[in-house]
Amino acid sequence: MGLEFLGPSPLGSPVGSTHTPSRGSRHRSGGRSRRRSGARIPVYARIAIPILLLALFGRLAWQGMRTVLHRTSSAPAAYGDSDTQPNSTGAPPGTVPWQRDFMDSLASGVRDGKAGDLSAAEIDVDRAESFVTAARLEARDARPEFFTSSLGALDTVAQQAPQNHRLFDHVTLARVSLAAFRSSLEPSVAPDAGRIVLGAPRELLANSVLNPASAGGRYLDATLMPDMAEILLPPSTRSFADNTSVEHLTIAGAAQTLDGIRWRNVTFVGTRLRYESGELDLQNVHFVRCRFGFSSDDRGARLATAIALSQTSIGIQ
Repeated sequence: MGLEFLGPSPLGSPVGSTHTPSRGSRHRSGGRSRRRSGARIPVYARIAIPILLLALFGRLAWQGMRTVLHRTSSAPAAYGDSDTQPNSTGAPPGTVPWQRDFMDSLASGVRDGKAGDLSAAEIDVDRAESFVTAARLEARDARPEFFTSSLGALDTVAQQAPQNHRLFDHVTLARVSLAAFRSSLEPSVAPDAGRIVLGAPRELLANSVLNPASAGGRYLDATLMPDMAEILLPPSTRSFADNTSVEHLTIAGAAQTLDGIRWRNVTFVGTRLRYESGELDLQNVHFVRCRFGFSSDDRGARLATAIALSQTSIGIQ
């Protein structure tokens, strides 16, 4: 019995008809088949490629494990745990790797300064300063003795050319970075119930005292003001002769110039502090996560050194 097709054939022929490919079509079809079979991957390649891929993935996995293990073993030291490896830079015991790099750079600065290559010494100091800036941005820790030894090393670099102002400028900028780093380590201060929000600078008159009673609160919050806006504006002379004082306050945000005002029992939080080499009187003043813009002269160096050593009182006439 013959088969009966109930629909059109796949090749579009009438129902019940048959289709026999011509010799030409068979030739063309065979050619395509031969071309397709000729493009196939050789057997040795099909075996070698998976082996190479497995070797590559194995190597990448091993490198990844080594990286993880290295970071795990080095992370505590990078964030302040002691490192007892000996060093030849004069760094105190317990110095961590980035601090040794800092001291190595200053040691290079001393050598270059002694050799008379002051440009190289400046670059050495700048490289050391970059380690401190990175430590602050990465929220790393440091012991008090690190700051003492670092300031001593900066003194030694400056002593190689005491009359060279350019080298002194670079050393002072490194001191300012140390001060900012030390400020970043101070404990946080939370606003209390006596918070006063400032939206604009507040003028200070001559012969006046700004304290919680006259300010209306103990916490002056200037965080809504622009970063570079001055919080308190004393008389334009910025001199102690104006007899202007700020006492028993916490001041947060924005910016403040320290010259010409007597500061008593004041804490700055996240403030940009400026010092323009004028008269300065700080009594029990704390800096928490502050940044500093000081003149790169002897007065600016003295103030940066005091803050880096966590001194809270300093006077400069």
